[in-house]
Amino acid sequence: MNAGFIKRSFASLVDLVIVMLVVYLTFIIGGRTILQNRVADFNTINEAYNELVDAYEMDFNVLVADYDAEVELAGDSETLKAEALARYSTAKAVLDAQHSADIQPYDAPLTGYYMTVIYYFAIGFLILTAVYAVATGAKTVGRRIMQIRLSGPVNPASIFFHDVVLKYFFVVLVFSVSMLAGAALLLLSFVIDFILISFTKKKATLRDILLKMEVVKTGYGY
Repeated sequence: MNAGFIKRSFASLVDLVIVMLVVYLTFIIGGRTILQNRVADFNTINEAYNELVDAYEMDFNVLVADYDAEVELAGDSETLKAEALARYSTAKAVLDAQHSADIQPYDAPLTGYYMTVIYYFAIGFLILTAVYAVATGAKTVGRRIMQIRLSGPVNPASIFFHDVVLKYFFVVLVFSVSMLAGAALLLLSFVIDFILISFTKKKATLRDILLKMEVVKTGYGY
């Protein structure tokens, strides 16, 4: 009998957490240092940037506090409230412009660093997922916990395409370019899988159909 949506989703979630945890650990152990070393004087730049952000937040909080005090003192006078708002808006615009000018020298190196971090996790996730799926013969921890398995022409190539390329590759690719678009594509794929698994007789996703595979229930100890 083919596995239902809940079993498949939970199995995928368990495997996703395992892979992302390993990728995160590699980042903490050595990846972060390697990526930071690619940016000249990273620690100095990052410290200076954070100091500027902290200073901006302090100035902004003072500005808000002054505006709130003026509004309170204005009482029921709409004219005084409007004048307070005008002063606040002008001061806020000046503050924002100054902050943008202050952080501009640091934007390029730090943006480059954080983009490489995104690529590190994206590529690391795909590579580790591929190794994990193929090395276990698709009998991943998540599938073992939920007692389900791949059925059909199961081989390294089909596992790679089923569990990596058709399942995650395009989502990760889009996510690396735009987090919002990646999240939207992930949600769309989730909804499509839910509909196909829950409301079709074969309970098969598009990747199952394309590769002529099934995810079936199995017994303990497989």
